[in-house]
Amino acid sequence: MRRFLYRLSQLWAWFLFLFFYGVRAYGRRNIPRNGPFIVACTHQSYLDPVVVGFTCPAPVRYFARRSLFGNPLFAALIRAYGAFAVERETADLGALRRALRFLRGGEAVLLFPEGTRTRDGRIGEVKPGVFLLAERAGVPVVPAVIEGAREIWPRKRKMPRFFLPLRILYGKPFRVERGSDVRALCRKLRREYVRGQVRLLGTMGRRPLEEV
Repeated sequence: MRRFLYRLSQLWAWFLFLFFYGVRAYGRRNIPRNGPFIVACTHQSYLDPVVVGFTCPAPVRYFARRSLFGNPLFAALIRAYGAFAVERETADLGALRRALRFLRGGEAVLLFPEGTRTRDGRIGEVKPGVFLLAERAGVPVVPAVIEGAREIWPRKRKMPRFFLPLRILYGKPFRVERGSDVRALCRKLRREYVRGQVRLLGTMGRRPLEEV
């Protein structure tokens, strides 16, 4: 029943986002249809987990900073959609263990390797946690890039805007081999993000923020 309600709500969200933002999802064929995986997504706004949720074929668990769970009603809502708390900027081993448990149980987990929402639209530094978790769980990493969400709901705005374009692109999955150079993987993922951002901005008639 929980999975059915999740899917029903995601279909409703897709309809609303299609109406208000003309949302488009590219590369969904790259998302694994069976088994656990990690979605490693760029981070622009509070809308990002919702967009990944209704465009991804499998229900997705995701990290959310612990301060978001202060309001009991909001906490209940985001928990219903797969959120679990993490202490940002710390080695929150409890949250990592929960993510590992979800992956080993066959579920998908959403991570934001930049760690926080972008301030100016540019891709931030990619942190290595996503690769360490992928290696430990033995699951593929699916890169994802969101564009347009920052303009819809920027950091200092209390409510989102409407009728602006919104796009998401899923890249080809890859696995993290044992002993891989994690710093090289961080650079590789950031390059993937920049290429994806350039492509999405092109579909929106906007200039790239930086060169590939």
